Amino acid sequence: MDDSRNDEVEALRNEVIRLSADLDASRRAAHRLQQIIDIAPIGLVRYDRTGGIEFLNQRVLDSAGASDVDDFARRAVELVHPDDIRESSLALSDALDGRSSRYNVRVGDGRGAWAHVEGTFFPITEAGEVDFVVSIFRDVTRQVEQTRAVARFKTIAEVTSDIVGIAGLDGEVVYLNPAGRAFMDLHGEHPRNLARFFDHIPQEYHKRLLVDALAAVTSGEVWQGEVELVRGADLVRCPMSAVVVGITDETGALSSVAVTYRDLTERKQFEAELAHTAMHDSLTGLANRQSTFRSLEVSLASGAPSAVLFFDLDDFKDVNDSLGHAVGDEVLRVLGTRIRAASRGTDHVGRLGGDEFLVICRDVLTAQAASLIATKILSAVMAPITIGGRSLVVTGSIGIAMSGGETTSAAELVQDADTAMYRAKRAGRHQAVLFDRSMRVEAVDRLELHRELRLALENNEFVLHFQPLVYFGRDIVQNFEALIRWEHPRLGLLAPMEFLPMVEEVALTGSVGRWVFDAACRAVAAMRRIDPEVCVGVNVHPDQIRQPGFVQDVIGSMDAVGVSGDAIAIESTEHAVMVDVDLTRAVLEELRDLGVSVAIDDFGTGFSNLDLLRRLPVDFLKIDQTF
Repeated sequence: MDDSRNDEVEALRNEVIRLSADLDASRRAAHRLQQIIDIAPIGLVRYDRTGGIEFLNQRVLDSAGASDVDDFARRAVELVHPDDIRESSLALSDALDGRSSRYNVRVGDGRGAWAHVEGTFFPITEAGEVDFVVSIFRDVTRQVEQTRAVARFKTIAEVTSDIVGIAGLDGEVVYLNPAGRAFMDLHGEHPRNLARFFDHIPQEYHKRLLVDALAAVTSGEVWQGEVELVRGADLVRCPMSAVVVGITDETGALSSVAVTYRDLTERKQFEAELAHTAMHDSLTGLANRQSTFRSLEVSLASGAPSAVLFFDLDDFKDVNDSLGHAVGDEVLRVLGTRIRAASRGTDHVGRLGGDEFLVICRDVLTAQAASLIATKILSAVMAPITIGGRSLVVTGSIGIAMSGGETTSAAELVQDADTAMYRAKRAGRHQAVLFDRSMRVEAVDRLELHRELRLALENNEFVLHFQPLVYFGRDIVQNFEALIRWEHPRLGLLAPMEFLPMVEEVALTGSVGRWVFDAACRAVAAMRRIDPEVCVGVNVHPDQIRQPGFVQDVIGSMDAVGVSGDAIAIESTEHAVMVDVDLTRAVLEELRDLGVSVAIDDFGTGFSNLDLLRRLPVDFLKIDQTF
């Protein structure tokens, strides 16, 4: 009996030990399961059959900032976004009724931040009844934000005029926006691989985009540069700015590449227009002063023999004053075209300003060769210009300076040509004169004469000489022409051509002209005391004729000495009266009404338009000897 009793006790002890070991194993398994559930990247919540929370893993506690199940259960409703409570409640209700249900809600952390949660309720049944419900969910905030970012990106990319494309590292084109498809002339179809896209990229840019850009984005950098793309519709190469960026996956690894192209055609055209405007004259389209001097500097630096032709229009002020600046501008445009056409194709033609043009002739070895170019230009310029039904004839003077002498800088060479041009004007205009060293001394002297000329009036240094007009046949002298002279205190008596051009340069034409007229009236008043029929001719500058109040000034000068109109003859050049025939005719008719005679001087050197002369109140023609 005792042995049997002992066996039973021993068996019972062993069973207790086994059960205890099984219980320990179950606890360890349960602990391990709890650890696995707690560290799982998902949230897990268990609800009883009434919807009460029985269990949740540590991730849920941490994300909600709750201390335990009871704490979480008390705050559960507060943690769900108010707008999403209904959706979560309906989903749980479906699960309690035995139906699995999905839900998407926003869950707060209790500190004002909201996470997007995607989950599923699973009903667990026993004997056909729901025993409990398990909710498994995960944080999809990053995916939601990425989805929204992609949506925003597509919204912008679909409407932008820039070309936007995304390609995988395997060469597959993931996305190409409408602007890109239109540029490639795809008409809505989608390019399947980069090979199709690279048909529109010139060969010389392949390395830049395939090697340089890819190396930059692989290193986490953004690549930017300029390339050209070939437009599909017309195969025109268009300048583009390119920006290439890398796109990474969730692990941070490079997964695809995005590129944006912006058409630079308009900007490039605008920049070209700005550059052209900066270096060209807006009126004639020729190179401007800055560009012309730069071209001359380059020519001189190269050592190539060069000739500089300085062209200045004769009496351009008359055109502007009489016909208006609009006509004057058109004259300059025509002259610019003619000078360009008359020059050699390799010559640089520029406008310095006003009516001054400069022609730089490279590889011109002799002054004779330069003179031939200048002669051709003068001939082209003199052809009649028709503007608004009016025919004009203008002339110009050219100064020529050759490189290779003492002159070393562009500014000095232009100054030498300018000096020679003034010599051409003083020599009778409409001709070309070659610069020589003696002209520099003359230029300095001329500046001094400018200064002295301004003092000549107040110092009473001008005098009139009277040239008689002899009547052949009767062999008598009855009329005279008043000719101004300058009794220069240092240079002696100067003839008109030695200083009258400078009178215009220093803007003394009006003052000197009035002095001449007053002096002539005083002289003829004295002459008429001897011969009552004597008449004195007075040369009048075109500026005086067009000056308002000119006729009143004439009347005032005659009244001051008591002479009548028949004692005076007004003389002006053919060119002066033809510049603005209507204005000149009106003035001359007023003078004729006063009894003043009218004479045209130097006839045959300008327009020589006899039909116009018939409409002018002209008494005498003084024919130029060259005619």
